[in-house]
Amino acid sequence: MDAGRPEWGEGSRFYVPNEDAAVLRTSLLEVLSGRPRNPVFVGGSGMALLEAVRVLPELESAVFVDVAAFQCAYAARLFTAIETLPEPAAFRMWFEENVYPDLHGHYMGKGTDYPLEKVLNALENRFGIEFMFDDSAYDGARSSIARVRIVSKDITDYLAAPERAHDFIYLSNVPDYLSPQEAEALFQACRRCGAPVYVLLTSACEDQSAMAAAWENAGYRTHPASRRLDAMNRGLGCAALTTSWNRPGIVFLLVEPKLYKEKKPCRRNFPHGNSR
Repeated sequence: MDAGRPEWGEGSRFYVPNEDAAVLRTSLLEVLSGRPRNPVFVGGSGMALLEAVRVLPELESAVFVDVAAFQCAYAARLFTAIETLPEPAAFRMWFEENVYPDLHGHYMGKGTDYPLEKVLNALENRFGIEFMFDDSAYDGARSSIARVRIVSKDITDYLAAPERAHDFIYLSNVPDYLSPQEAEALFQACRRCGAPVYVLLTSACEDQSAMAAAWENAGYRTHPASRRLDAMNRGLGCAALTTSWNRPGIVFLLVEPKLYKEKKPCRRNFPHGNSR
């Protein structure tokens, strides 16, 4: 699954999310008919996962999956810091001293200067990362970490194993970089779990119609609430957001059609883009 994909963990390193975790929380709390107990997340920074698992009262286990060794090591480091530090203020200090210098240097190497204040403001007010700023949210994230397992693997290969049993799958914008054949394999693997799927499809996707066909062929349809979720989005994919890292996108919550009165999926065409 290497077609068109950046070198995750090498050229791309995700110290913070670029998606709106508040939209993810809403999909879990207000849209799905049941609260997931065994979700799986494409990892990235791990912060979106923490925002999700902290609001799941019946969580049994969660899995962080990322093909990049850097992201798995970073998530383990992040989780250990949260387990060790008693409150969000202490964690923010740890982040400032131990993560921000690497984050700043990485993006300065790409020609972008992100001051610490700008990073923290974006985390709180754009990406919906509440655990870094709220005691109760931090406690929820902290108490959930013991039930999170980190797996260094390609997400399709991971889900394709016959013993997988997950009731929610967060794919982020991974489908942006898949060929139609790879997308078919991924969504068929998701469907074998029988789980709803959260996807952000952006203009980096070369063929949006092929992606939609791949999940429809696997038995998924777009949940009608996807329009509301998409309208909430303040991060990657938000049409109103003008930043160098953003690009047009749509949030899709995919479910089996028997779970709701089926409607035609929402589709838009995007101008092509290149960044994740």
